[in-house]
Amino acid sequence: MQIKKRLLLGAAFVCASFVAQSQSLLGITDSIASATQPPPPLESTWKDTRLIEAQTTKTTSPGVMVFRVMHRFGSMGSDYGGGVHTLYGFDVVTDVYLSFEFGILKNLEVGFGRSKQQELLDLNFKYRPLTQKSVGMPVSVAIYGDAGITPEQTALFYQGADLTHYPESTTDLLSYIGQVMVDRKFGNIGSLELFAGLHHRNYVLRVPNVTNNGDKDSNTIAYTGAAGRIRLSKHAAITFDYFYIMSSYRVNNLATPFYNCFSLGYEIETGGHVFEINLSNGAYINEINMIPNVNQTWMKEGFKLGFAISRAFNI
Repeated sequence: MQIKKRLLLGAAFVCASFVAQSQSLLGITDSIASATQPPPPLESTWKDTRLIEAQTTKTTSPGVMVFRVMHRFGSMGSDYGGGVHTLYGFDVVTDVYLSFEFGILKNLEVGFGRSKQQELLDLNFKYRPLTQKSVGMPVSVAIYGDAGITPEQTALFYQGADLTHYPESTTDLLSYIGQVMVDRKFGNIGSLELFAGLHHRNYVLRVPNVTNNGDKDSNTIAYTGAAGRIRLSKHAAITFDYFYIMSSYRVNNLATPFYNCFSLGYEIETGGHVFEINLSNGAYINEINMIPNVNQTWMKEGFKLGFAISRAFNI
């Protein structure tokens, strides 16, 4: 009996040692596997491909189409024709923008849109070569391009120009934007984006800034800015974007005042829809129209109520 007990105790000790060694080896194997696997993806940095005026680094997924409706009312302040007689801008429509975006490849989308202002038709693309990861890649980077044509009546497009010295041309109607965006998501707090770009118009009315420096408007305008999303809950957030326009012609131009565009919004995501209500001193929605034409300021209640609705469809 003593020999059997010793054999059983020995067998139990060997089994326990084997189990302990196996668990240790499994732990080492799991560590190696986790080190070789790609880092898990982050929850989406943005809920939509654009905020208020600014684009985000988010792109439409392959096989998905996003339809968007954006609306901008009139200015609320009486200095810009608002006040009680227009129900603080509700009776006025300064711009309406309809657009479609299509996911072509992973991180690549193309789209087109139509704006009420200047009858703008635009074609655009966005490509994101770098995407933020939980480990390794700290930021996302995207490139955005937009080309537009404003086929409005000649008298409106060339308003103020002497066509006997400047004959009309179809190429004059074209405008372009090229932009680079870098952003980062900060956990559950929110997201921040910095961007910079160039805006080019084939035709500008070169009237000098006689009240300040005598500089004339230029065909190409550089700009930079920031955009952000502050999370309130899983489906709601405060959004903002700001454009700083680099143009000496627009500095202290009393004849035609110009301002930088600042917009503030409240965003709600409901599955396939993203709805946003916002305030902006920009009358125009598309960047091609907005960047050179912000003529009202928040300081005089030049902000306008607007909203945007986007809906994703599988196609």
